[in-house]
Amino acid sequence: MNFPRMGYQLKFCWRTYFVLAVFLFGASHCYFPSAKLVCSRSMGSSLVPRRSKRLRENDDLRLQASKDAQEAEIRSTTTPMLRAGLLADIQYAPIPDGFSYSGSPRYYQHALDVARSACIHFEQEKVDVVLNLGDIVDGKCQSIVENGGKALPSDRDVGEQCVEHVMEALSHYKNGDILHSYGNHCLYNMDRQTLQKKLGIPFVKEPCGDLVGYYSSVKNGVRFVVLDSYDIALMGRCEKTSNKHREATEILKANNPNFPAHENSPEGMNGLAKRFVAFNGGIGQVQLEWLRNTLSEARKKGDKVIILSHQPILPGSSSPVCLVWNYSEVLHVLRDFRDVVTASFSGHAHKGGYRRDEKSGIHFRVFEAALENPDPHKTYAMVSVHDDRLEITGFGNCESAVYNLDHNLAHSVSLKRLQ
Repeated sequence: MNFPRMGYQLKFCWRTYFVLAVFLFGASHCYFPSAKLVCSRSMGSSLVPRRSKRLRENDDLRLQASKDAQEAEIRSTTTPMLRAGLLADIQYAPIPDGFSYSGSPRYYQHALDVARSACIHFEQEKVDVVLNLGDIVDGKCQSIVENGGKALPSDRDVGEQCVEHVMEALSHYKNGDILHSYGNHCLYNMDRQTLQKKLGIPFVKEPCGDLVGYYSSVKNGVRFVVLDSYDIALMGRCEKTSNKHREATEILKANNPNFPAHENSPEGMNGLAKRFVAFNGGIGQVQLEWLRNTLSEARKKGDKVIILSHQPILPGSSSPVCLVWNYSEVLHVLRDFRDVVTASFSGHAHKGGYRRDEKSGIHFRVFEAALENPDPHKTYAMVSVHDDRLEITGFGNCESAVYNLDHNLAHSVSLKRLQ
């Protein structure tokens, strides 16, 4: 009599457990994201599971890292148009270590080791050309004994002897040419005729009768345009006969209240006016016209141009006390040719610096001095020129960088539309 009732109870319990299990299984799909995703997909829903902010940030970081790795791989595998070695402000002198007038330490004899080691490295790498941004010797070569050094043979000019020491160090590079610019410390030791003989700078005699050292050199589609930023200057110009000396005197009289008693002092001067000191100089009108013609030729031939000068050209790329006197006139010409001018390299300001010109996109890089780096450190650079970028590999105190050349392409396209 009881069996039918028990059977009914057992059957009811089995069905109850089954329904309960289905209910619980469905509930789990609604409360757990993975289950919800399956449920949504099975129902044809467009809902997508929402990832946490932390997970999304991690995804972004992974994507950026992947992108950076791909770009680095492209840079490492692309063959550059040209590779160059670069040195700035060696300023060798056979004297003990000392300090600049502002108190920065200087390692005069170690600088010669820097030049030698750099050129050995350049030769090992078989770079296409070497760039010297000026001041290969220091003005203190003219007072070696007074600065604690041993006297050099007196039968020959001490400045020339010191230059020969540096040239011997640079001679370890044999694979190509060394393009020299010259600076104020070079002029403290030699006149321009001697610089032409020792460094091979092709000085030209302008109609006024003064020698000026500007020239260009093309290698592998890259044109190096070397400017003479001591075209208009006091140093190395005849006080009685040089028109450029007279012009420099007038500029300093008009702009430096300390001239002539303290011609190298910017005391009492503010901002960009500090550049009007006697250890700087300017670029004359004949050279500016030559620059314009040279850049026009580069445009016709499709050359990429790198400007070389001892003094910086763009305000903000270095201390104003180091700028070319008439930097604005030089910039005006360079901006007109921003489709071909990739960058401007200079020295003079020993700590280095960089700024990209907002109006043209041209990169203005001031390279760190070889002089101010203690043993065993050695400061110099290698430059790789690609179609779309410049890569700077720095050693010692020299900062590495990659500069894109999108301004060349953008302006080139706009010029073609105007034609």
